[in-house]
Amino acid sequence: MQELALRLGSGISEVGIQVLCMLVVLVAMVGFTAVKQPQFLSLYQMQTTGREVAILSMFAIGQGMVIIAGGIDLSVGSVLCFVGTLSLYLMQAGWPIGAVIAVAILFAVGVGALHGVLVCYLNLQPFIVTLCSLLVWRSLARWLTNDATTSYQEGAQPLFFWLGNGKVGPVPVPVAIVLVVLLVSLFIMRGTVHGRYLYAIGYNLEAARFSGVRVNALRIFTYAFCGLLTGIAGLIDASSVSTVAPSSAGTLYELYGITAAVLGGCALTGGQGSLIGIIIGAAILKILYKALLFLGVSSLLTDAVTGVVLVAAVFADALIKRRRSAT
Repeated sequence: MQELALRLGSGISEVGIQVLCMLVVLVAMVGFTAVKQPQFLSLYQMQTTGREVAILSMFAIGQGMVIIAGGIDLSVGSVLCFVGTLSLYLMQAGWPIGAVIAVAILFAVGVGALHGVLVCYLNLQPFIVTLCSLLVWRSLARWLTNDATTSYQEGAQPLFFWLGNGKVGPVPVPVAIVLVVLLVSLFIMRGTVHGRYLYAIGYNLEAARFSGVRVNALRIFTYAFCGLLTGIAGLIDASSVSTVAPSSAGTLYELYGITAAVLGGCALTGGQGSLIGIIIGAAILKILYKALLFLGVSSLLTDAVTGVVLVAAVFADALIKRRRSAT
């Protein structure tokens, strides 16, 4: 990876180099597993993996935008769990599907905006605010259902079932949705002045403030947007698995989102990152999990492998920065 950084020279940013390296890792991982287990590339497996990557990518993009602006959101797993639990609870109560989706999305956006307000106007630490939210919404999801697993019937809710399990041609609906989300997010971050300001805020918040940037409004937007994408991911996740267990749904998803963002070039100190890189990072995590299962590695070791991958990505990023600074 160091040699690649030196050969590419200064024409490509550090983030670009990391994204290219992660893409090489992803291709190599897929190729190696496919050679060992050819069914890994079957249409069914590709659709299943694509659906899982799409759900992770959805909230990881939101997480990445928060990180780029210098924040962090540890609540995404619990918010995703509560959204899924609330949606199925309301459907069981007889609510129409349109109202269920609207309430779930408004709730998620509201939670994200509240995080932003607490961070920006009360000067609370993002880590503490979102950690408290993680505890609150997980607990409320368990209370709402008496800690019982909630579910829905495909025949009774065909539109909701289609959201997580349908296809547009051979492409799963979640994949189509995340591609639209990616395009919108890229436009926001690269095609608007306010999106470029987010990088400046993460790089140096005070300098951006003194330059006249509406720092608080933009940071609140990132938390609200992260909430929006988490809400969509929660609906898709609940739809795809048909059940939500409040005690376990979305567990550690916030860490998976952060890992995908870091693999995609997001610095936890803020100011840099790639949304396309986040998609690649999410794909690495999900395909790594699938590859381990196909190769006969115990599923109990997947979190350990994820931790090693995250440390390796941070270490490689530090090496690239050091070598580029030296040259």
